Amino acid sequence: MNPSDAGTIKNKRVLVISSLFPPDSRTGAEMSAYNFAHWLKKQGNEVAVLTTAKAPDEVLSGEEVDGLPMWKVWMPRPYPMLYFFKAPFWKKPLWHILDHIDPRNRKIVGRVLDAFKPDFVSTHLVQGLGYNSLIEIGKRNIPAILFLPDLGLACFRMSMFKNGHDCPGQCAACKISAAYKKHCIKQMPRLGFMSPSCSNLEKLSRFFPIKDHLNTSIMNPNKYPAATEPRTTSKHVRILFVGRLHITKGVDILLKAAKELAATRDFTLTIVGSGPQETELRNEYGNLPWCKFTGFISQQEISNLMVNSDLLCIPSIWSENFPGVVVHALGLGLPVMGSDKGGIPELVENGKNGALVPAGDCNAWKSALADAIDDPAKLENWSKNALNNASKFDQDNLGRQLLNFISEIEKSANLTA
Repeated sequence: MNPSDAGTIKNKRVLVISSLFPPDSRTGAEMSAYNFAHWLKKQGNEVAVLTTAKAPDEVLSGEEVDGLPMWKVWMPRPYPMLYFFKAPFWKKPLWHILDHIDPRNRKIVGRVLDAFKPDFVSTHLVQGLGYNSLIEIGKRNIPAILFLPDLGLACFRMSMFKNGHDCPGQCAACKISAAYKKHCIKQMPRLGFMSPSCSNLEKLSRFFPIKDHLNTSIMNPNKYPAATEPRTTSKHVRILFVGRLHITKGVDILLKAAKELAATRDFTLTIVGSGPQETELRNEYGNLPWCKFTGFISQQEISNLMVNSDLLCIPSIWSENFPGVVVHALGLGLPVMGSDKGGIPELVENGKNGALVPAGDCNAWKSALADAIDDPAKLENWSKNALNNASKFDQDNLGRQLLNFISEIEKSANLTA
């Protein structure tokens, strides 16, 4: 496939499957599903969404929500998908077992497939709806694209990251899980895999037979809101972090490096987001004059904050796939300083639109931040370069590339079938 070819799919019935879907969302995968669903509708397709309900009284059966028919199903689990990160540890093994093999998964998803009768299925998050529900898509010979927002096919934790470190390989539980997922996927005769980053695709391919199927790497066709506030100037450098306040995101490393610089440099650091480390980090840094925590804010508020910031920092210590916040920032001309692992180096060009820093190295982050704070002209140059290349994130161009790939899937058969 030539990625520059313009794909056209119209008048199709497309079912977007994502176990979480805005406003019930926690990660970029759900936002990508939302963006793609609405973009497909704008192209003249009939698009519906299958997601999970966070309570039995929120079940929907095709009612329109935000312009799209919505099926919100109540899954037989110890807790809803939305509360996965807050669930007690002892409930999680049962949750995962049910998510793999509970026969009710297939019945629930099968009923929606039969009700909507899609020509194509776009699957973004299947965890929470049951991996065995993929068999129902294959049983009906519906062509499908399976987005790869993480390493979930190889790791039931989705990340291959544990106790502050990347896993060197699969544990026994992950091998068993991956084998079952492979069994389910082999029963889908027309399937393609799409990862927004080459890094994620290659890493996953080492543990799961991705390349036995059609596969590609295309950036998610997301569209972020334009800023509604004008950019202001500041005498000090305004640093921004946007993300989940979790150990994997490295925000504690960023804050520690910033604290060591605060005595000799003039800057502010705004922390946007919530998560399990929020209380701890607020207690330690929240009362310092250069640091501000906002908690969760809307995408529109993030856009306005980005145009009035000078540098976005992404200090993740795990292999991020393709963080949408980086695309959001660069599209608005905000340079990015990010860790040198995962999909981040595919977006951040060191010395051109930002800087790459060794992941988890507090001294390296301190040095890199000092260099940026001391050289506002460099930040301005990075910003100009980011704006000059913002067109590569154009939603229509990326969407057409995806439609081209979908056309290939529709015409193909599983290479292992």
